Amino acid sequence: FATTFPVRLDDESPIRGRLGCSVFVTRVVRGVDPSRPSPAWMSGRLRLAGIRSISLIVDITNYVMLELGQPIHAYDLDKLQRGIIVRRAKAGETLTTLDEQVRTLHPEDLLITDDSGPIGLAGVMGGFSTEIGDGTTNVLVEAANFDPVSIARTARRHKLPSEASRRFERGVDPYIAAVAAGRVVQLLVDLAGGTPDDMGSVTGGAFAPPTPIELPTGFVSSLIGYDYTPEQIRSSLAEIGGVITETASGLSVVPPSWRPDLTDKWTLAEEVARIVGYDLIPAELPVAPPGRGYTVAQTLRRRVADALASAGHTEVLSYPFFDEATNDLFGSADAPAEAPVIAPAVAPAASAESVVIHV
Repeated sequence: FATTFPVRLDDESPIRGRLGCSVFVTRVVRGVDPSRPSPAWMSGRLRLAGIRSISLIVDITNYVMLELGQPIHAYDLDKLQRGIIVRRAKAGETLTTLDEQVRTLHPEDLLITDDSGPIGLAGVMGGFSTEIGDGTTNVLVEAANFDPVSIARTARRHKLPSEASRRFERGVDPYIAAVAAGRVVQLLVDLAGGTPDDMGSVTGGAFAPPTPIELPTGFVSSLIGYDYTPEQIRSSLAEIGGVITETASGLSVVPPSWRPDLTDKWTLAEEVARIVGYDLIPAELPVAPPGRGYTVAQTLRRRVADALASAGHTEVLSYPFFDEATNDLFGSADAPAEAPVIAPAVAPAASAESVVIHV
């Protein structure tokens, strides 16, 4: 798309060196009929997913989020003051979110702003001032990709978990934003009678190509404990969308963009085990390593104890001996009949040596 709606990414304080927003896609749909209800098939599917039906426009954004995994936000275009800037919050800045709560922002919070100030907590919740209302006819559709760490910190800081933040925290396919925005536009046209602008805007979107992961021959079988065939490994990785190339040492696998969790050969091995079936992995108990054995002192004590037991003695682990003054601290001075019987000469000796004696 050519840029018709001005958007600027202005992150001057990236967390861990990663920009808060890598791509920001907007599309505009005008002439939406706000009186049209959500179709039964859409509201029913949302209800089964645990999302209540609100209005046709909002339901469409939620439906596409469930359909493609890309969180979407819609703004009332007539409430926007032209120009969107994605930036970090300033000290003392506030935002009234869609739940009508006024939130004091932290300098690490990533914001969606226009010329009037903050209009949304990026990746978490939109602002109340630009929400979709009963009279909304012109809609700005936003589909963006935000840094998972930044979104997770903001959601926890404000105790504001949302369906969008949960997805961004786990990683969203960076290449799906434009597709999801187009899908929302299609549904707004088909179901709400809107007319899309010819062009939208895509800001950012310069992604590094995925790094190939080397998977040595025999690694998966040795790690999982099951003898997988080369065909099982290749077909499993191809099933999840991996691009596979054979190398001299094994396989080179480029994971799909929608699986940011596949980062090394261990995670690839886990995928093979999952797809082929965990039930094939044999249950084998590990062999315990030999112990170091008893020390000389421990061996001698056990031999003496065994010899005494063989001679008819019984080993008793008794309470330690205390002198009379210490024993009185436990309140036994007033109950001499309940006090333990002990040779008077033994207790002072035990106290004097400051040892605990077991008989």
